[in-house]
Amino acid sequence: MPNTISPEIALLELRDIPRLIDCVRRCYGDSYPNPLMYDATQLQEVIENKLMHSVIARLDNGEIVGHCALSFDDSQNTSPEAGKMLVDPEYRGHHIAENMAKKRIDIAKELGLPGFWTECVTNHPYSQHEMISFDAKETGLLIGDIPSTLSMQGLDNFSDTRMSLLTFYLPLLDSPHAIFLPKQHAEHVKSLAQELNLERAITSSDIKGSGETIINVAVNSSIQTANMSISHIGDDLITSVAAELQQFESLNLASVYLDLPIKQAAAANAYLELESLGFFWGSWIPNYSVQGDILRLQKIYQKVNVAEIICAREQGEKVKRFVVLEWARVSKQK
Repeated sequence: MPNTISPEIALLELRDIPRLIDCVRRCYGDSYPNPLMYDATQLQEVIENKLMHSVIARLDNGEIVGHCALSFDDSQNTSPEAGKMLVDPEYRGHHIAENMAKKRIDIAKELGLPGFWTECVTNHPYSQHEMISFDAKETGLLIGDIPSTLSMQGLDNFSDTRMSLLTFYLPLLDSPHAIFLPKQHAEHVKSLAQELNLERAITSSDIKGSGETIINVAVNSSIQTANMSISHIGDDLITSVAAELQQFESLNLASVYLDLPIKQAAAANAYLELESLGFFWGSWIPNYSVQGDILRLQKIYQKVNVAEIICAREQGEKVKRFVVLEWARVSKQK
């Protein structure tokens, strides 16, 4: 390998997909936690439907040596996930990840996005430093999200515990609005909002949901997780969520996530009720959907060694302490 390389940083073209999959395998073998990245047909579909905007690092011979993307869950998702970052082990140390991330920000601005969020691994601080360099801020921690079978070539890997993910948010265009949370969490969110320079009116309310709860459920069996996305908080929230949890019992899940739309006035009371089912604070994601901000709660079924969670700076440590204490508090009252 030459001392310095300058691959082309460009948007992925459909013809690049087979070589992208080759790059994923060089980086992760068969352990990458998102099966999409191994499936040429699915990759083409999400790209053509503009649910994924991929940036690649391409050598002169057409070989792909790096990738990252903005990924939307659906048409209602307004702040997408910035993820799927990988760099061929043979080409690390040449600022490829940094250059791709800069291009990704340019694309987000061209799309007029309010911002984007990302989840950084915590077995090393490298990807966290990258987001920090772009002035992104920590907004949560998902404990034990990734199985220990994930193996990143050329980096330290732990084999005895599931890996946690530190959530960052990068604001681009914001629309100030009110959000509803329990009183005991208002100061924490206020602090996070100030760090991000986002204007939020944080309100506590005893209002309960009305009508029927609307839940969308997705299960990722490859990493033993499930996600429940609430689009409307109804008066049957707890019975509806409990019924879904019962359906999961045979799946041997490690974690269940619940996205709570905190722009709805019923969210503050709903949060407190959901604690009775074992859910606790995960990540605040501003401007996540057309409905506004969400709070991603988490419920954990497996032990996680939180001592192996590495944060790049004190702000991350502060978020980690808050989430770990919330986990302990909610676990104790169950």
